[in-house]
Amino acid sequence: MKFGICVPNFGNNLSREGVVRSAMEAERLGYDSVWTTDHITVGAAHPYPYGRILESLTTLSYIAAKTESITLGTSIVVMPLRPTILTAKQLATIDYLSEGRLIVGVGAGWEPTEFRAFGVDFRRRGALLEEQLRLLRVLWSSERPVFEGRFHRVRDVIFSPLPAQRGGPRIWVGGNTERAVRRALSLADGWHFTGIPFDELEERMALIRSSGREGFTVSGRLTVKLDPSAKSEESRSGSGERRYIVGGGASRVAEELSRYAKFGVEHVAVYLGDLPVDALLAKMREFVKDVVPSVG
Repeated sequence: MKFGICVPNFGNNLSREGVVRSAMEAERLGYDSVWTTDHITVGAAHPYPYGRILESLTTLSYIAAKTESITLGTSIVVMPLRPTILTAKQLATIDYLSEGRLIVGVGAGWEPTEFRAFGVDFRRRGALLEEQLRLLRVLWSSERPVFEGRFHRVRDVIFSPLPAQRGGPRIWVGGNTERAVRRALSLADGWHFTGIPFDELEERMALIRSSGREGFTVSGRLTVKLDPSAKSEESRSGSGERRYIVGGGASRVAEELSRYAKFGVEHVAVYLGDLPVDALLAKMREFVKDVVPSVG
C-alpha cells in the first residue's frame, strides 16, 4: 500500500507555511504523494472545514514548484463546477511543468448551494461529469481535438502542449456510491473513495472484481486520528453519507489500514487532522516511523 498526505489547504490551521512545509516534508520522508482538497465555495450551512480553503489547482501548481519527485494529486476536483477546457488546460500544464507527476481525482460534487452559486444544475452533475471525463481524454490525446457531446462541442482549435504523461494523467473518480464505482470503471483509471466503511467497501470491491477490469486502481482518502486515546468511529459527511474515521495508537491504526489493504486498496491519501503545522509534521513523521512498517 502506498501512502500520501492531504496537505492543509483548508481548515482553521490553513497557512502558506503549512502547505509548503507539509509537502516538502512528505517528499523528504518518502511519502508517495501529496493531495489537495477542492471546494471553491461552500454552503453557509457547512462552514467547517471547507469554508476556509485555498483553490486546489493553484495550490498544487505551487507545490509542484517546491518539490522534485513526489506525486501530486487532487482529492478531488468538483469538475461540474468548472469549465472543462480551461480545467483540462490547467491540469495539462501542471503535469507538463511537473514532468508527469499528476494524478487527477475528480468527483460530481454533493453541495447544492455551491452549484446554485455557480449557476450549474445540480441534477445534471452526473451526466455533465461523465461527458467531461470523455472530453478530458480527447483533449489530452490530440493537439487538434474534435468532440461532439450534449454539453460540449469542440473543433477547429489547437490544444497544445499535451500533458507530459502520454494520453494524460491518470484519472480516479471519487465517491462512495455504486454509481461512482460504475462511472470509474467505465470512464477512468481508478476509484477514489472517502472514508468508506468496510461493509460498503466489500460491496464495491465485489463489483470491481466482477467487472473483469484490468489495470484499475483502488484508492481512498482516510481521516486518521493518530492518538492512543482516539478510537475508530463512524460519522456522517455533509451529504449524509457514512464515513469511517481511523483512530488509535500506531499499532491500532496499522491494523485498520491493513484491513483496507486486504480488500485491495492500493493507495491511501491520509488526512491527519486540522493541526498547527509543527504538530502536523510530527504526526507525519510518527506515521511513517510507527505505522507504515506494520501495514501488511
